Amino acid sequence: MSAAGITPPGPALVGIDVEPEYVLGFPVYVGMTIGSAPPSASLMRLPLPSPAALRGAVGLRLWRPGEAEPFFEEAPTAVVDPELSAPSFRLRAGEIRRLLVEISELLPDDLSAGAVDGQLLYGAPPHIAESARGRLLFREPMDAERASLDELRTEVEAAGSFGRWLRRPPSDPSRLAPPTDRGDPLRYPRLIKYLIHGPEGLDTVDPALLNVLGGVFAPEAYGLAAELLAARDPGAFAGYAQQVKAAYPALAAWMDAIAAGQSEIAWARSHR
Repeated sequence: MSAAGITPPGPALVGIDVEPEYVLGFPVYVGMTIGSAPPSASLMRLPLPSPAALRGAVGLRLWRPGEAEPFFEEAPTAVVDPELSAPSFRLRAGEIRRLLVEISELLPDDLSAGAVDGQLLYGAPPHIAESARGRLLFREPMDAERASLDELRTEVEAAGSFGRWLRRPPSDPSRLAPPTDRGDPLRYPRLIKYLIHGPEGLDTVDPALLNVLGGVFAPEAYGLAAELLAARDPGAFAGYAQQVKAAYPALAAWMDAIAAGQSEIAWARSHR
């Protein structure tokens, strides 16, 4: 085979997790599991999006159900250059990594309630991975949800996005409280904001607060439980981290970061 016929190694989207239903106007969180194609390849400097910033690493195609041509497309635009110090990561041969991203900024402004088919794109041109086409459901917010969104609108708009809002100190610390409703479309950013800016130390936060996370956030619940355990009982963390790695191999990098003293939550608290 000539060199021209060989596809160079690149990233692959080996898993996508979505919510059963999303609420228009609220954050749209999607779990992506990144692997290598082929799996034996080791990849350097993959773009690193986060729940706070996509950094051009994620794109989206949308179709109306039953139609062959997409009605909307936003391609990834990430540039991975060591001289630019853009956040990136290495994926070793056989490794997979879970990335939770918030993609509402990619959605068309005129998206209406109902079903669409979506496909996520990840990478830095020309190495773009594509997920399978899957169904996404959107609904209008209920009155109580609309009221909660309106209450935060000024703060979120000032921050630029929900991802950046959760990092900012609360405008009124006395009103900061953890979420209690598993159906709250803001439960994840509310919880992370509380873990970063709440009055308790991580070693005294009640792990039961994580019970609001399920569905697309189930892996993050395990990861955050490990964060709390590392702060509360470092001696017990190693055993729990192994359990997390066994249940969710794509969280191995997160567990290793905590073990190395590079907890993202602890870092955010120290810089609040």
